Amino acid sequence: MLALSSIAKKEKNKMSTDSVMLILLELQVPISGVDPIRVCYNTEDITWNGQLWQAFPLEIEECKEDSTGSYPSFAIKVDNTSRALTYYIEESNGANGGTVILRVVNSKNLNSNTPEIEEKYEVTKCDVDQNFVTLTVGPSYSPDSRRPIGRYLKNGCRFQYKDARCGCTSSATSCNHTLSGCRANGNSTRFGGFPGIDQEGVYV
Repeated sequence: MLALSSIAKKEKNKMSTDSVMLILLELQVPISGVDPIRVCYNTEDITWNGQLWQAFPLEIEECKEDSTGSYPSFAIKVDNTSRALTYYIEESNGANGGTVILRVVNSKNLNSNTPEIEEKYEVTKCDVDQNFVTLTVGPSYSPDSRRPIGRYLKNGCRFQYKDARCGCTSSATSCNHTLSGCRANGNSTRFGGFPGIDQEGVYV
């Protein structure tokens, strides 16, 4: 469920409003020292979060999934009739590996630094013709990676010994990262495991 700002909710619930939801696209091209490209799907430039977002024609296709188990992807078309993006595409090997961040903001809430929606993607393919730069994007992380990143262990502390989260002040030079070891060091109140987990084992 989306957590819209109070202003966006108020505008959404009006019978009529002159506010609009603006799509912002930030393209972080893999070129050292080059600022991200920031454009908005609008008729005029806007300033949001301290940055200028230039008005640019965009087309965002529907995300497609199939039954083959392939990763979902979709295409974003950015106008290139002026050839403004050609340099960046050529210098970054087609922007492959670059990051696309799509944000949605409300025109009546541009003073807020928090977007109504924010999604991050990775560029997997790029096609260029006389009219558009077409970026094919997919998840910015591998769907095969662990989610959540950490593991929840009954008798295993996830903190590094004597780091800020551990906070142990014992004279011992090491810890075996178990609850008994934490007790021996007089630091069981900051044990980084989950003793309340069922005896059956490990939860990921």
